[in-house]
Amino acid sequence: MVNLISINQFTSYLKLVFRFIRYNETMKVLVVEDSARLQNSMSSGLQGFGYAVDVVADGTQAITNASSRDYDVIILDLMLPKESSLLVLHEIRELNREVEILILSSRDQIHDRVTALIQGADDYLVKPFSCDDLHTRIQSLVRRRINPKLPANDREEAIDSTTHLNRLIQNLLQQCQCDHGEIELVISEIKFSKLLNRVCSKLRKDAEQKEILLQLPAQKLPTLLVDAKWMEHLLANLITNAISSSPLGSEIRIKVQAGAEYCALEIENPMSKSLTGDDLKAMFKDFYNGNNINGNDGPLARFSLVKSYADFMNLKLNVSMESGNLFRIRVSNIKIV
Repeated sequence: MVNLISINQFTSYLKLVFRFIRYNETMKVLVVEDSARLQNSMSSGLQGFGYAVDVVADGTQAITNASSRDYDVIILDLMLPKESSLLVLHEIRELNREVEILILSSRDQIHDRVTALIQGADDYLVKPFSCDDLHTRIQSLVRRRINPKLPANDREEAIDSTTHLNRLIQNLLQQCQCDHGEIELVISEIKFSKLLNRVCSKLRKDAEQKEILLQLPAQKLPTLLVDAKWMEHLLANLITNAISSSPLGSEIRIKVQAGAEYCALEIENPMSKSLTGDDLKAMFKDFYNGNNINGNDGPLARFSLVKSYADFMNLKLNVSMESGNLFRIRVSNIKIV
């Protein structure tokens, strides 16, 4: 199989990883809970989300761990049997002013919440709860810690950028596995309309922030015979790229042309800046070579990923620039039922 990833491209992505390593490393969580059932469910649930989890059953051990280990978040049950959880909370806070502390409790009165927050807790979660709830609260605490002086919107943008970066890196590593035959395509039937709607629904918020209209095909779309996961990756990167490069208040047109056995996808969008012939030539060179990412996760990085996905699935790509700033990318040779 032809090598799909250049050394320059991989090096550029490594630079991205090191730039954001502080926020992408495995988060360390301490769970302080006396119930064996909750210990097991929280530990397995949080590990499933990628956290490194330590579990203790009493406040004395919690204070010992908090004083000797560097945790990102401590989850503390408010009803420990042998000692006052509020005293444990106070001692942990005295030991570490930076760690995020999340209180778990079956008490849902305002007084209980306020008391815990005054003693040094950062958040309060009422039982019963799901591991999804717990994960969401932890992520919210992390957003605040990235830079508490940033406005909320900027903190959200910082964590969203990191999440997007992590997704790009994971895609690249998966592509390396594909290149070495460690992953095989899983071909199945999937409705094009369902796939396209799923991708667009995830990206609609990004489009709305720039007042961009995503115009989907009006006709009935065919059923594809593809690897649904990789096709979704390709679509997501193409549409994300169109949104990021389009000016405010513009329109992105998504078209599908179906033949007897194959179909083609076209994404057409105006560019914020018109490209000259030399600009376009350089852009295409980077696109086809996968080089000169220049340390960011912008259009050239996504183009390189799209090229890798397309090559991996034996699809054809064509990119053109018309009418000064109208950019069009065409993906063809998509197998249909």
